[in-house]
Amino acid sequence: MKLNKISSNLIMKKDIRIGTRSSKLALWQANFVKTFLINNFADINIEIVPITTQGDKNQIDSIDSVGGKGVFIKEIEEALIKKEIDIAVHSYKDVPINIPEELEIVGTSNREDPRDVLITLSKSNLYQLVPHSVIGTGSARRTEQIKGIRSNIEIKPIRGNVNTRIDKLNSGKYDGIVLAYAGIKRLKLENYISQAFPVNELVPAPLQGFLAIESRSDSDWFKYFQNFSDETNSIISNYERRFSKDLNLSCELPIGFCIQINDKKILFSYFIKGSKGNIKKHFESHYDELDSAYNNILSEIDSII
Repeated sequence: MKLNKISSNLIMKKDIRIGTRSSKLALWQANFVKTFLINNFADINIEIVPITTQGDKNQIDSIDSVGGKGVFIKEIEEALIKKEIDIAVHSYKDVPINIPEELEIVGTSNREDPRDVLITLSKSNLYQLVPHSVIGTGSARRTEQIKGIRSNIEIKPIRGNVNTRIDKLNSGKYDGIVLAYAGIKRLKLENYISQAFPVNELVPAPLQGFLAIESRSDSDWFKYFQNFSDETNSIISNYERRFSKDLNLSCELPIGFCIQINDKKILFSYFIKGSKGNIKKHFESHYDELDSAYNNILSEIDSII
């Protein structure tokens, strides 16, 4: 009787292995997803599996020269395909527009603050920096927009995770660095921020601030992430993902695109430096005009790529 009672109370739990990069930010993101799952499902055991990617190993060469932003997730996707992990957590902006056919995005988070921020040793903002100050960024999008704001600022490439870049700043190699607000906020490093750029001044990358959950397309893991984001954030992430796919954009093209929805108003901010010219715009539309406004932006940008 006692044995039967014990066995009837046993709950078989499902094991979930979460693959992630091993940086502090990536581990924070994986643990954020772990907490969501634990809080919403009682029948799971979770293990976080750190994976070193080519992008983590090579901290010297530019992202474009080592294979584009896919270098941050290739090894993780291979682990998914080999069933060494069950799901992967990515910064959504790092996910290439084409992923292996065996895989799919099964969930996205709500968006953290999409803005870019400037961190300087002097606590000066971009307008206060003396001429020829050196700003570090590995992004062509940020580089081109900063040049448009301050043509007498010197831009130098920088690689590494958030903490590594702050260390390089503190060593005196740069006068300032530009990073995504989302990562700074998640790591509780807001006290370093000298300036947060409005999205219409320094247009963020598509999907900046979102997390993406990737898994095998023949799995049922999508059921666990149906409530991971609200309807508004799902609409925004779907359109920003479509934007990159519809224009077949590569990471080396300097481009920014950000949608913000406030009640029935939609704010579009976009920037591109194309072969036939530059565009940088910010405008408001009504929610009912989302599709038509989006298609008009595509046509405008496609004309100068």
